[in-house]
Amino acid sequence: MPLLAELLQYHPDFRETTLRKAEAVERLCGGWALAYPSRLVAAELAAYTRGRDPSARADEIGILSAERYWFPDLSDQLVGFGERIRARVPQEVLAMGLTSRKARRGVASMARKMNPAKVAREAAPEMAATYGLPESVFRRSIVAYLSGRATAEEASQQLFGAIAEPTKFVQIYFEHVESECALPDWMRIFGMRFQEIFEQMRELMLPFIDLPEAKSALEGLLLDSGPRLARATVTLASSSLSEFGLSADQLEDVASDPEAASAIPAGQVVGTLLAAYTRQIMVGGEGAPKIEHSFGGDLVHTLYLPHVDLWRADRRFGSLVRGALPKWSERVVSVPSELVGRIDQMLRERSR
Repeated sequence: MPLLAELLQYHPDFRETTLRKAEAVERLCGGWALAYPSRLVAAELAAYTRGRDPSARADEIGILSAERYWFPDLSDQLVGFGERIRARVPQEVLAMGLTSRKARRGVASMARKMNPAKVAREAAPEMAATYGLPESVFRRSIVAYLSGRATAEEASQQLFGAIAEPTKFVQIYFEHVESECALPDWMRIFGMRFQEIFEQMRELMLPFIDLPEAKSALEGLLLDSGPRLARATVTLASSSLSEFGLSADQLEDVASDPEAASAIPAGQVVGTLLAAYTRQIMVGGEGAPKIEHSFGGDLVHTLYLPHVDLWRADRRFGSLVRGALPKWSERVVSVPSELVGRIDQMLRERSR
């Protein structure tokens, strides 16, 4: 998941570049993948509520998968799928323009008796050809779910496990699915929104930015905002509660308690880094640091820091993370050329 943003910088003119990046991810990672952000927060919440370390390694808290399970849990999209297939039939009947009441009733009667699993089974070859996937993928997922042989969660994992292979994902998402391709946009828009907020904040404070009173007021505001941001971050888990055996009440108990929310690593990361970045950019004059639209994506990337051995960032953001989150600072690698050496060192230490 942290690498997905790179694969989503797609343009038809540079298709081969994107596919080469996807192939590199496949060679380096194989089938291993870290969870989607909302699932990551839910895993941390589950560990915390069970008295375990919520900042444990990715494989210990269930956010590392050997089946490329980086995507969000979309099983709720499958619930009621059969009923939605049946519901479309009356629309198709109207589109046929049948004038005879008897004919319309006959078609409606056929719709009521229709077996959605049979429809999906017969459509499997066409779906496979359309998306460039084996028929077995659709039989093990959609057909199995509609036949009652698989739960919505199992069907979702079967379907997206095949799609989530990096090169296949790029091809299907950008070249087969007729959509607005909103997935890449959420992180870009997220970052641009942060950029706008920070720019407005700095412009508003510019006349007072160097006054001691203003700095003191800002510091007080930042100290108060940390727990609130932590609580808001914990609520990201709401879409993945069932996967990790959590209830809405458990989420509410933690989200309503500033101390508990701040004990969740994602809450610590977001609250602490937003405050640190705000302090960094609240400088007037020519030396004022640039406010980057990439900060939002970097913030999401940092959610994974507590759970990995090594974590990459550019120099500026890496320095910010080291200063704001010192207990994980040794994992940060800011210079690409150092990465291979750090990996070798880590492997040597583990082999002792």
